[in-house]
Amino acid sequence: MKNRKWLAAIAALVLLELARPAGANPRTAANTSYDPACQGLHVDQIGYLTNTKKEAFVATGAAPEGTFELVDATTGASDYTGKLSAQKHDDVAGEDLQTADFTGFNTPGTYKLKVGDRLSYDFEIGDNVYALPTAEIWRSYALMRSGTPIKDSVTGLDVPEGHPQDHHAIVYFTDDNAQKGETRDMSGGWYDAGDYGKYVPTAAITVAQMLMAYEAHPDHFGEGQMQFPEGVTGVPGMPDALAEAKWELNWMRKMQRIDGSCYVKVAGTLWTGAVRPCDDKQDRYIIGTGTFNDAMYGACLALASRVYKPFNETFSKGLLDDAVLAWDYLEVHPDLYFRRDEGQDNGSGNYSTDTDENQRAWLAAELFRTTGDKKYEDYLMTRVRDTMTATTVLYGWGHTQALAQYAYLKSENADPEFRQQVLNAFLTAADEIVQTVKNDGVRSALHEWEYYWASTKVDVTKGDLLLLANEFAPHPEYVECALDQVHYLLGRNALDKSFVTGVGDNPPIHPHNRIMQATGVYIPGVVVGGPNKYEGGDPKQTALVKSGVPIAKSYLDDGASWSTNEYAIDYVASAAFMLSFFSQPQDSLVLPKTDPFPMAE
Repeated sequence: MKNRKWLAAIAALVLLELARPAGANPRTAANTSYDPACQGLHVDQIGYLTNTKKEAFVATGAAPEGTFELVDATTGASDYTGKLSAQKHDDVAGEDLQTADFTGFNTPGTYKLKVGDRLSYDFEIGDNVYALPTAEIWRSYALMRSGTPIKDSVTGLDVPEGHPQDHHAIVYFTDDNAQKGETRDMSGGWYDAGDYGKYVPTAAITVAQMLMAYEAHPDHFGEGQMQFPEGVTGVPGMPDALAEAKWELNWMRKMQRIDGSCYVKVAGTLWTGAVRPCDDKQDRYIIGTGTFNDAMYGACLALASRVYKPFNETFSKGLLDDAVLAWDYLEVHPDLYFRRDEGQDNGSGNYSTDTDENQRAWLAAELFRTTGDKKYEDYLMTRVRDTMTATTVLYGWGHTQALAQYAYLKSENADPEFRQQVLNAFLTAADEIVQTVKNDGVRSALHEWEYYWASTKVDVTKGDLLLLANEFAPHPEYVECALDQVHYLLGRNALDKSFVTGVGDNPPIHPHNRIMQATGVYIPGVVVGGPNKYEGGDPKQTALVKSGVPIAKSYLDDGASWSTNEYAIDYVASAAFMLSFFSQPQDSLVLPKTDPFPMAE
């Protein structure tokens, strides 16, 4: 089946695993599905949309090639011949590259790029080539649910309820609204990443991107689209994507305190090994508060209130009431605050920032867009004006300035002069991203210094920002450069690596993910961090960086490399937003079943 040839490789590796002597260490070798014959032929391993720019990049070394061919992936027959561009050096990859441009070829089919005696991984050309990976990426959230048993006929995942102790999570500290040692129901939600923590900051940015994707193209979503596994139910009359986001919103609302502030996370105080969620028996704690966290919570719920109103007015009103409560709390607590208690990060991630201004701006902008109340616009124009009119080229849980700008720009009755200032800053950022893409060897949006933890998310998020900018100033280059980041994500990069599990012919096989590692079940659709050039990410990644590997290749397909091969819900959200723009629902879509594989720790 298309884009599943790697399953044959997995099956062969399983046989080798079964033959391993008892007690032998699990395999941790990188790039186990990599085909050396495809090396240096950088293509999108899913494909290219008809009537769009279609390019591949060829690492040619000291002897540049002159021509390339597109050959039928089945018969090998030549269907297109073109001339390679002049050679250009790509510093971050350490490669000399030539471009194979086949933009004018639009015949639907499955092809390989042929250069000399080399053949690439195969790819499709068609009108809806991203339908399957889009469905798998969105569906991956349902398989990372906490607090519910899951039995999935597609992947074979079969697990009891994860962390039932979250029904009685223990408050970690004492303050005016909580007593250390008391218990509260914090069940539900998604596991954030490779670990089993649940965090409000990443939940907020993730749900926001999911809902923004829906707001932009509601016709791209429907019921039955995610083909939920047994144990996971949708909401009648509601698109699957919104039903899944609602699961996380319901958990987030449990995290808000009576005064409007919000706890930061639910987690244990010890890092677990590769165990199933149900087998992690340690106590679970409710940890932390912080003003940036409160603002992100409120902004996400204010956005969600708009989206869910046509489906459930009562739910929508409750979301808005919670968002306003967060705003009221922050109004009487204008200073940055983040609570720290000894040991709070011993078994979970440290989500904190040194500012809360851009998160407060996002909250005000979403409330203004949702309610039209001018007091929120006044806040934007007076107290965070510099934030709203400054240029930023990315967004994430620690940087929500662009989301604040976007929400304000979409608001009705915005002040014309101030709106123009905000728009100028937003479009300047988009233009800067376009220039970065044009200058990069494989048309990635990453600067050299941005190959850090979660570089894949950074790259794709920049593409997302281009699509947002295109709503206000439609420009072919915005869409074209955004699509370039899809190509980067799905294999057109220096590693010839798709950074999405189960997607493409050379996807991550050993993601740092405890559910996969503990169960041996391979879950398609999760996005991994990607190249990280900075020493200290993890021991294996640090050794790789010290070896002198090129920046864009500082990645390990290894379960022990959490700084390059861990998944996280906000990484997935960036890809979910992007691919939803470039794909349409497909009623006849059949999700390929995956084979079990003993994941390496």
